[in-house]
Amino acid sequence: MLIQVLVFILCQGIGYSQNSQNADSLNLQPVYSSKTNPNDIDHQIQSANFYKTDSIFSFRSQKGYFPSLFHNFGEQATAPLRFKTKEWLITAAAVGITTTLIFVDNNIDKWARTQKERHNWVNKSSPFITQFGGDFGVYTVFTTGLISAAFKNKKGVQTSLLASQAWITSGVWVTLIKRLTGRERPSASYTFSKSGGGKWYGPLSMYDQDLVDRKPKSAFDAFPSGHTASAFAIATVFATQYKDIKAIPVICYSAATLVGISRLTEHAHWASDVFVGGLIGYACGRQVVAHFNKTHQYPANSLLSKSKSKTELTFIQYGNQVGFFLQW
Repeated sequence: MLIQVLVFILCQGIGYSQNSQNADSLNLQPVYSSKTNPNDIDHQIQSANFYKTDSIFSFRSQKGYFPSLFHNFGEQATAPLRFKTKEWLITAAAVGITTTLIFVDNNIDKWARTQKERHNWVNKSSPFITQFGGDFGVYTVFTTGLISAAFKNKKGVQTSLLASQAWITSGVWVTLIKRLTGRERPSASYTFSKSGGGKWYGPLSMYDQDLVDRKPKSAFDAFPSGHTASAFAIATVFATQYKDIKAIPVICYSAATLVGISRLTEHAHWASDVFVGGLIGYACGRQVVAHFNKTHQYPANSLLSKSKSKTELTFIQYGNQVGFFLQW
């Protein structure tokens, strides 16, 4: 199970193969009579639209926030089943990098441990920067969404909602892997195992009362870095959504990288924790945006995106518009 989760983490966002689905449509034609109250009809229409249209509040449309969130979990979990040769090669490379970092984690930690002592600016900025992988990151997404809504910026609202989905899904995968690995954080290894690179206690070790009574939670939840995963999940969504503005991706990924480095200088994680955490966040961010783009494209575009060698004449409908699509 751990291998499958790691495989998804290390190479998500590449090669999604999912058929586009048309949004739910609802045609309501109220008929007024002498005994019908127009206000009641309007209320019924609004109630039906709330649950059946493409509103983000819908629980039935694929474009609704929660149906989309659940779909993202499923697509992320089953991603390895759709991998082709290219994806497996990239996965192998990422696994190799992670393994190499595990062997040199202790040396990197020795370097990071001294940076706050040598540089006053690192000592002051590191605790602040690292919070953007935690509460500050969540506040940033929430504030961006509110400001976008106030100025009726639809794309800004959509981006904030997508960032929240990437943050949620990455957090779940991070928590799952933490439970399965039970790795010791640098700060805990100094006091307890004194093992270079931290001790790996194994699956569900944090629930072992004999261990928990003697050691804090930090002894079991190092791998991977949740702060780094959150930072890259949010950064990837904003960078992808606003990739037409060249400065945005640079700013977003630079900020996320600084969060990862701060986890080292704060002695909270090993380098391999940070690397895998970044991959989780990036993978979830890419998948969430890719799914959004697929479910919000026009049906005609969906047909054009699929290359077929045979001639095809198809009847299509979008909203109140109907027509034919010819391909040869």
